Amino acid sequence: MTADTSLARLIVDNFKCNSVHTHLPTYNRHELKHGIVHLSLGNFHRSHLAYYMDVLATEYDQIDWGIVGIGVRSVDKSISTVLQAQDGLYTLISKGSAETDINIRIIGSIIGYIFAPDEPERALATLMHPDTKIVSMTITVSGYDIDMTNVDIQHDLQHPQAPRTVFGFLAHALDGRRRAGLAPFTILSCDNVQQNGEVTKRCILEFTKALNNVELLDYIQTKVTFPNSMGKLIDRITPATTDADRHFVHLHCGIADGWPVVAESFMQWVVEDSFCSGRPPLELLTNVPYNVLLTEHVEAYECMKMRLLNAAHTAMCYLGYLMGYTYIHEIMSEKNMQFFIEHLMNDEVTPVLPPVPNVDLDEYKRKIIERFSNPHMKDTVSRVCMDGASKFPKYLVPTIVEQLKRGVNPYFCAMAVGSWIRYFGGKDESGQPIVLRDVLADELKLQKLVSEARFTAIEMLRVRQVFGDLANNQLFAETVQDAVKLLYEEGSKAALEKWIGRVGYSHK
Repeated sequence: MTADTSLARLIVDNFKCNSVHTHLPTYNRHELKHGIVHLSLGNFHRSHLAYYMDVLATEYDQIDWGIVGIGVRSVDKSISTVLQAQDGLYTLISKGSAETDINIRIIGSIIGYIFAPDEPERALATLMHPDTKIVSMTITVSGYDIDMTNVDIQHDLQHPQAPRTVFGFLAHALDGRRRAGLAPFTILSCDNVQQNGEVTKRCILEFTKALNNVELLDYIQTKVTFPNSMGKLIDRITPATTDADRHFVHLHCGIADGWPVVAESFMQWVVEDSFCSGRPPLELLTNVPYNVLLTEHVEAYECMKMRLLNAAHTAMCYLGYLMGYTYIHEIMSEKNMQFFIEHLMNDEVTPVLPPVPNVDLDEYKRKIIERFSNPHMKDTVSRVCMDGASKFPKYLVPTIVEQLKRGVNPYFCAMAVGSWIRYFGGKDESGQPIVLRDVLADELKLQKLVSEARFTAIEMLRVRQVFGDLANNQLFAETVQDAVKLLYEEGSKAALEKWIGRVGYSHK
């Protein structure tokens, strides 16, 4: 096949990329079918699944797995404008730790984009089209907290031709396919939610039951599949796009790209091989650097990733923010912070992990430290600090519970919880206000709770939606309270130094 010449017309004037590691689409994009529709298309999807489909089209002539993006929320308007103007094309910059480890690729697998609030009928028709085999989505962790009393959910129950929510679109599209005698599509969550397939299925069924549509309910329960995938093992650190990234692309490639994507070179995807209407030949991508693993059981891999990588990310970000750092890699330059993360993973998480087949855990943890330390990612601490109230129950609380059952008080986990409570005090160590971005915490009014309690960590631990029954363990509650008190009185750096000393460790 010849290169798609529309690439130059759309986003490249006199293409003159200086890098020898630059790749252009070598397939005819007009031949791609939209085998995949992705809901709430953002940076992570474009660094991960869209990249995989670009590789399959480029290297294996797979033309059945082009992607149409659908923006469901109002906040998707900005990326909608850019991608429509660029015909779905964008630049993906992969950066390793070394200064020269940079790979630039123009991704062509996204062949359409629909902003659903403006065109709900078109979005619905695309979902119902026979070419659509998979509907994937990245709607964030909080997007699965379906509230049947929500005004948009109620609207979707009454207006099947113009839905507003993800679950409204999915249910009504499946009903349209059922009535047309078509096979359903697979629904593939790519969010960092434990057993994301099962969670997605539960949300769809809850919405469908409210429709009182018995035939649709049976159709979904018997014919639709919801593969579990390892969240975001789906795994690739992908920061938000900055003006510096746009400048980098323009400087090095002469490309005026309105929304390029920067990601680490590492990537991985563990996905359950359960697709009801066919799937891309992902078995072709099992080798490095793609690292795709098809399996019937993702639970052990998922548990490993969430309790090690995601837990470490969550544990470090609030301390790092209090220390005044802007980027994740800067936090890792703190000797005590690296020590803290290593011992949290080795001493508290690893002993209570279930067995993980064919994985060298020591190498996996070493890779986590290396990835967090990558200076080219520019992953902001404030981004990782978002939505902690949804993260703690999934990433850290299970480890805490298991350790307490064994009679072990997990001190490093207690410091992680304490740093989050201190962060929720609303002001940093220089007295500047902290802009909190946490949907669940807002609903639970956690900032007000912290500001009134200050050193009384027990009040936060009593929030069952976040911490379950942890407030009932007096020893752990007192340990968290000690951590919060120390953070207020000593500051984050001195507090961490003392904490390491208190629990009997030394890295001297």
